[in-house]
Amino acid sequence: MKAFIATAVASGAMLCALYCVSSQSVGAVPNLSTQTAEQEEKDSIIIEETERFLEGQFHSDQCEVEGLKTLMEIKVKNKKIPEAIEVLSKLTQVEPGEVEWPLMRSHLHAYNGDYEIAKNGFSELLKIDPFRVEAYHGLDLGFIGKKIEEAIKLCKKENKKSESRDFKLLLAQIKIIESRYDEALKAYEELVKEEPRDFRPYLCQGVIYTMLRKNKEAERNFEKYRRLVPRGHPYASYFNDNMMANR
Repeated sequence: MKAFIATAVASGAMLCALYCVSSQSVGAVPNLSTQTAEQEEKDSIIIEETERFLEGQFHSDQCEVEGLKTLMEIKVKNKKIPEAIEVLSKLTQVEPGEVEWPLMRSHLHAYNGDYEIAKNGFSELLKIDPFRVEAYHGLDLGFIGKKIEEAIKLCKKENKKSESRDFKLLLAQIKIIESRYDEALKAYEELVKEEPRDFRPYLCQGVIYTMLRKNKEAERNFEKYRRLVPRGHPYASYFNDNMMANR
């Protein structure tokens, strides 16, 4: 269960970052989630053909940005992580001002076990943008806690309320990983008081209560989460696929 918590809560941002960007890619890749078996087979063939075509363009330097996004999406979904990293490196060259590509590349390095490369990538990103919450996920817990507290103070000073909230959520996630569940619950309760329409604290509280075998409290928070999470949001599918399977 602890391994699941680390994946569902601390690494959830990584997965959402990947699939949020993937969902914005061009429509060459069909959505297989609601297809029949026959349709899935046909769409799988289309995806394979799309991948081969885009790979040919990629290796001949003829692939445009939208094609690179689609190719990266296919590689990630097929768990061809080294190849996805290669495509992201190309996207970084094509769009040097777009920070999403090096951010995703660092996340994939971490996912692939290349932690030192990932850490260096996250550190470089934070030099450019210290408010980039997603980049803090790749740093060591002891170091990250201090950095987040500094970032929260900076957010308060510059009146960046949204960024401050994201950092507070991340700090609470660290408490979960460190098994400081009472402190994490208290932090989420404060976040609910600040903004009761944000679905994220309810989801995280539900996860903690599930882990503590307090099923009534867990279901109460999950119900609030389900009521508030936007339809089609990446968290919704991630919750359905992973959380419900582990309850």
